[in-house]
Amino acid sequence: MLSIRGVYTGDQIKPLEHIPVPANVQVIITFLDEEKLDITQHQKKNKGCNSTQIFLDKCQGWEDSRSSEEIINEIYTLRTSSERKVQL
Repeated sequence: MLSIRGVYTGDQIKPLEHIPVPANVQVIITFLDEEKLDITQHQKKNKGCNSTQIFLDKCQGWEDSRSSEEIINEIYTLRTSSERKVQL
């Protein structure tokens, strides 16, 4: 099974990615909610972007002025231990 992105124009479905299967195969077409279609809008604006790049663009990045060591130290400092006695 393979999933690709596409756009329904009203009378045609146009794929936005290469389809690596032979012609004349059966397909199942699922229409996504409007909110989910923003990825296809992004692809239209940025032709040539693949799904991974679109995902990374959506996620952006983590910005922090602290060093990785400071962040790790804070994580360890904020950890709490449980006094619960649990038997498995």
